[in-house]
Amino acid sequence: MILRRDNPYARVIVPDHKQVRVGTLRRIIADAGLSIEQFLQLFR
Repeated sequence: MILRRDNPYARVIVPDHKQVRVGTLRRIIADAGLSIEQFLQLFR
């Protein structure tokens, strides 16, 4: 899946799987311009 945000612009490709490997998840978070802490705050 390709997820896109307009402001600020970001595009992230996310595999459509039930589970995602840790390294893949870290790359997705980095590509989105987030820190791990920011991601965890948004996830909760």
